[in-house]
Amino acid sequence: MRTRAIVIKKQNTNEYDQFVTCYTQEFGKLTAIAKSILKPSSIQAMHLDVLNLVEFELINGKAMPIIAGAQSENSFRDLKDSVPSLAVAHFFSEVIDKMVPEMEKDEELWNFMTDLFDKLNRFEPSLIFLRQKQFALLGLLGYSPEVVVSTSFDPNRPGFTSLDDAFEYNAGFRLKSLKFLHSVLSL
Repeated sequence: MRTRAIVIKKQNTNEYDQFVTCYTQEFGKLTAIAKSILKPSSIQAMHLDVLNLVEFELINGKAMPIIAGAQSENSFRDLKDSVPSLAVAHFFSEVIDKMVPEMEKDEELWNFMTDLFDKLNRFEPSLIFLRQKQFALLGLLGYSPEVVVSTSFDPNRPGFTSLDDAFEYNAGFRLKSLKFLHSVLSL
């Protein structure tokens, strides 16, 4: 079955293979294996880059789906050339990876991610843009953003707000991308 996806994470496995975690339009979050992607002759390698919008075929494998025939739709080059945009994109990708369950299709979340990446590709994010998107994502994930905003934040963590703490609390641990995000946006 063909599907569109945003690649959010890759991990090496075996000698030439990688696990690719992505958010797909048809299935929601999904982890599949890209066979022989680390070989120098691999054509799929450049298409399955992190933060790319891709289209690929999913083939049933023994333990997990196998990615075949990957084709990049949008590599978001301007996003990847902007450190602030890259920091925001990595934050939201990590949140999707840590907080969204596998194989739960959500059209609103798909639209949120594609719209976010499109905007990050066109302009550098401001603090207001980041907070609006964080607020929106908490709502999409089923948390009450109004309650989160009214809670106090940790004074021992300068720059962090109750929104940041809400993401870490609900993820169950510290998000690595937040420290990078704060250093880049100088919050």
